[in-house]
Amino acid sequence: MFELFKNLPTLENERIKLIPMQMEHAQSLFEINDPSHWKYMLSVVESEQEMKEIVSAAIKQREQQSALPFVVLLKETKQIVGTTKMSYIDFKQKSCEIGSTWYGTDFQRSFVNTDCKLLLLTYCFEELQMIRVQLKTDERNLRSQKAIERLSAVKEGILRNERILSDGYIRNAVVYSITNQEWPKVKKGLIDKRNSYSTSKTQ
Repeated sequence: MFELFKNLPTLENERIKLIPMQMEHAQSLFEINDPSHWKYMLSVVESEQEMKEIVSAAIKQREQQSALPFVVLLKETKQIVGTTKMSYIDFKQKSCEIGSTWYGTDFQRSFVNTDCKLLLLTYCFEELQMIRVQLKTDERNLRSQKAIERLSAVKEGILRNERILSDGYIRNAVVYSITNQEWPKVKKGLIDKRNSYSTSKTQ
């Protein structure tokens, strides 16, 4: 466990690279920020200072050895196109959660999310030997639910009054998971899906 947080992983394939988040990434993330990213998030980012606070909080979680936040770099253009995070990392129970994921609007519904999920899940199951990876989203966020279901994650149920959002709304969360037994099938589906994209496709 301690080795993981001492030597932070960088995950990559031929198209994208997941880089450990640093404070200097806040500016690049704000440049691709859009109000739609935060509709179902805990916080809302409307200024670069607020983005810095979000990045700082994620880095603090890493320092506390509870999360691994990444920024997503598009290799072709060297552009940061989004962010994602592993959290609730529990090595004793061999489980974690993938979430806090958003991408610039030009890279939504593109190969980027498929590549990210394939890299992260491969790392979780094949490197960290996790037996369960959880994904969670706002009950109102039907788009996110459909995206998670396309991964072949199993819907487990709804956590009622799971979080209080920044606007005071008390949300219900839909919980999904992938187990190590299911991973080979999920992996094949992700590989097939990413191969269907052109390397340069972004829409």
